[in-house]
Amino acid sequence: MGSKSGKYTNAVRCEQLKIYEMLVSQSRHVLLVHEPFLKPLLSLLKSCQGELFSKEMEKFLVDLLYQLCALLIQNIELIDLFFHQDEKSYKFLIFILLITFVHRDDSIGMRAREALLLCMSMSKRNTKVATYITENSNFSILVASGLSGLYSVLPNYLNDIMIPDWHRFTPDDVNDIKGLSTFVTSLEFSNAVAQVAHPSIRKQLQEFMYRGFLIPVLGPALLQNNIEEQVASIAYTELVLRTVTQPGLLYSLLQFLLKMEYDGQRLLDRLILRINSENNQLSLVTLSLFDTMIDLNCEDLMLELVFQYLQPCLHLMLSQRKNLLLLDPYCNSFEKLLILSPNCCDIDTSSPKFDEVGTQWSQHVSQQSLCGRYDSYLYDARNRIGSCQVACASWSNSYNGGEALHEDVKCTDSSMNSFPSSSESIGFESLGVKVEDSFQQSSQPVWKISSIKTDNFNRTVAITPIESGRELNSSGNAGPFLTILLQKLDNYLSNSFYINLHLTGLISRLAVFPQALLRTYLIDHSLVLQPDVPSLIQIMGSLKQKIDGYMNKRSDRVSLIKSARQFLIERETRLLNARRHVIEQCNPEINEFFQRNGPKRRSLNLPSISGMFGRRSSNHIDPGLPLVTTGENSLEKAYPKFNESQHVALCAVLLDEWIKELAAIAQEHTIAQLANLLK
Repeated sequence: MGSKSGKYTNAVRCEQLKIYEMLVSQSRHVLLVHEPFLKPLLSLLKSCQGELFSKEMEKFLVDLLYQLCALLIQNIELIDLFFHQDEKSYKFLIFILLITFVHRDDSIGMRAREALLLCMSMSKRNTKVATYITENSNFSILVASGLSGLYSVLPNYLNDIMIPDWHRFTPDDVNDIKGLSTFVTSLEFSNAVAQVAHPSIRKQLQEFMYRGFLIPVLGPALLQNNIEEQVASIAYTELVLRTVTQPGLLYSLLQFLLKMEYDGQRLLDRLILRINSENNQLSLVTLSLFDTMIDLNCEDLMLELVFQYLQPCLHLMLSQRKNLLLLDPYCNSFEKLLILSPNCCDIDTSSPKFDEVGTQWSQHVSQQSLCGRYDSYLYDARNRIGSCQVACASWSNSYNGGEALHEDVKCTDSSMNSFPSSSESIGFESLGVKVEDSFQQSSQPVWKISSIKTDNFNRTVAITPIESGRELNSSGNAGPFLTILLQKLDNYLSNSFYINLHLTGLISRLAVFPQALLRTYLIDHSLVLQPDVPSLIQIMGSLKQKIDGYMNKRSDRVSLIKSARQFLIERETRLLNARRHVIEQCNPEINEFFQRNGPKRRSLNLPSISGMFGRRSSNHIDPGLPLVTTGENSLEKAYPKFNESQHVALCAVLLDEWIKELAAIAQEHTIAQLANLLK
């Protein structure tokens, strides 16, 4: 063609590509079986290899390749027509042309990636395609190195963080921060490839991402000494963890976070220590990272963080270990928890919440909380416990303190010598069981009416334990993770209010797990712990005394508590409005009544959340009624600075609401236990 068209070669090519794209899209597979049509098409495609074209030309080429892929996926028997043999091996012509666009950040790149995903789907149905991609192409290397390159150009500092509650990247952030959208697009493409490709391609991609991106790039980034760089790298890591949904890639990421060591210290241990950082921003993003990790309901993760330390029951006094599995049908922990609410919060009624025996209860049923009536907490706790029960149903251990741990590792022998990339034992489950929207009318107190029906559970991943040669806890402690969380809670009054919001949320999430070891450690008042083991109940009791001691000295305590409650209700309204905005544009998930942060989304391809969750102020935010107005700026109204008395009042109201939340969780755990006995 070149000798006949001369300087018009590319113009002729362009017209040919347009014609072929139109014919292929309209004729289905009929023309491909005719040599007079196929031969010049193949000749045209071969002539495009290694050429530099204009953007217009590239668009026509990629459109044609996409149409061919769409045609071949429906007529897989025709795929051999596009393999040609050179002096060494077969070449898959379509794939060769598409792979050059894999990291393009424009509509052409997006179209090319869609076509490549069709090629990956073909690999499941045609071994020749799978063999070519794994043995004769550098596809996995390109994807992993591309991620590394895109990560390396991301900002090392998040200089424009403006709100004190910022803790994770939102879709708005992804779009606004230079390079972050391209990185997320590449990550989502890798995730999609792992979902649809042949197992051999998935395994190769996992291997290269683990050794080519996670270890050499993400690891050193997390180990930076500069606080601002640590904040950025942890936020990027949380974003990666939230974006990746394919079980095999999640396995790689968790393997990296749990097992990787640098300079003789595990990365996981370093991350745990950052929870207790004096820098609020670093502490917030670290809490967010662990919140996202725990939401995976991964057995191996929970074993590393919690159960390997609790399983020997050495955190309990010896006389208490026999009481670990005793059922409490009257849920005494529920009442004991409610007693820990600060007295200064009782401003709406003159009647006490409990009498001296702890059996009379009125206020918690009738008073308005941050999510309405107390039964809202029960509804939320029921859904969360039910969801977690289903997610943990495939775990290999019950973690009730009554049996020895066993690890049902299903990795292949070959994977034992390198990165264990087998994902046969890993899988998502889409779960959904209807739940009643309201409680039936009854003469019983509302807190005695409950059930364990569940609703629209979030996707979860159950990962079999990774071989680690771990040594179980041989001393009486709860492990570094729980210990540091409770140490942070012990500093409740000196923490920032937003730290406390996320800290209490993370502890509540842990309390939702149905395993007896964790549930009883956190919310069972009757178990006596070893002297050096921190107790959540004791810490809350101490906080109640400190808060009441401070507020009793304030003549304006009533107005302080009312203002604090009003501020939190207004904040809750903003969060729920943003949540409603998301629900209106996508499939709703379980509503979380006591919103501590923005809606969590595994996929970032959803509509933008309200700007209040981002790092910049928004003109669409209703700032509510802040305790302190420091200016007319909406950001200052939504996130005011609190003086000491206002801070203590906010802490008091938050503790009061959190105790209701934990009490509801305790009550619903009892109901779930009783229901399991009746099955």
